Amino acid sequence: MDNPVLVISATIALLSATALCIVGAVGILRLLRNVDRMTNSIEGMQQDVRDVKRSLQPVLEKSAELLDQTQRTIARVDQDLQKLSAGADTFKAIADDVRVLEHLLISTVRPSVEELASFISGLVGGVTSFAKRLTRSFS
Repeated sequence: MDNPVLVISATIALLSATALCIVGAVGILRLLRNVDRMTNSIEGMQQDVRDVKRSLQPVLEKSAELLDQTQRTIARVDQDLQKLSAGADTFKAIADDVRVLEHLLISTVRPSVEELASFISGLVGGVTSFAKRLTRSFS
């Protein structure tokens, strides 16, 4: 006959192991649920970034058109000022400074905004891909 203390100890150990397995399974299920929520949130952020990128494109195009029109206007003003008198050289220098500022603005702002949008889109895509792989590995 088996020792009753040994049987009770073994039963308690088995019950403890079973409880630990149940707690572990519940924890893993909660973790997977949270990862799914994070994945959905990140996918939503990725869509928002795509929407922002799409909405920025027309703004950039309109800004370029406006700046081109401004440049043409400045060129016309520049020609008219040359016709007026020798004193127009001061105004010409101002128009040239504005033209340089305009080109600097175009060359500085446009690439930065496009790079930022591409970077954020890539970052969100990478995080989403990582989260999906992580979810698959726990499933």
